[in-house]
Amino acid sequence: MAPQADPSDALRSSCARASKHMALYGCMAIFVVAVGVLSLVGVSRPRQMVESWINIHALFGLLLCGLVIARYQWRVRHSPGMLPTDLRELSRHLSRIVYLLLYVVIGVRQSIGIVNSIRHGGAIDFNLFDGRFRNGPDSRAFDPKDDFQMFLATGLFALVIARVLALRIWLRLIDYAATWNVLDRKVRLSRAAKVSFRTR
Repeated sequence: MAPQADPSDALRSSCARASKHMALYGCMAIFVVAVGVLSLVGVSRPRQMVESWINIHALFGLLLCGLVIARYQWRVRHSPGMLPTDLRELSRHLSRIVYLLLYVVIGVRQSIGIVNSIRHGGAIDFNLFDGRFRNGPDSRAFDPKDDFQMFLATGLFALVIARVLALRIWLRLIDYAATWNVLDRKVRLSRAAKVSFRTR
């Protein structure tokens, strides 16, 4: 007789796997926040090191979109029977991740600005926009050299990715429902044909 697996062992390994995934997502989120803060801090040595091999705004956008896609895949894989209401919740969940990370980056950036102004005895400037953007109507609306505008553009791109991923599942569900209806109709027609053939 083969030994049976203890259900508590399976539950324990499942919980351990889930906690490893959450720790991985947490570390990835911290890394995204660190790169986002570096992208908003003016001139600093770590930013110059990163920008020597890649554009820091592109790196922030790739990491943020990568986190959204990884979370999307995990949610889809661990909830196989998704309903349209689940899709709405998935889209909101992915959007919440993006908004939360953007707010954390802005909060950390503002905290760094406050600490620097207190330490160096300067005035506290809560404005995130570059001085060129604050010049009034003569300045152009979108300046790719402005760190905060690029930060917002990468956040907007990550939100679009989240919506596209949810739309992709919704289209797949519609296709699945249409296929199911066609198959159901064929089964009904074949049963009706069998019944009419037997009655003859």
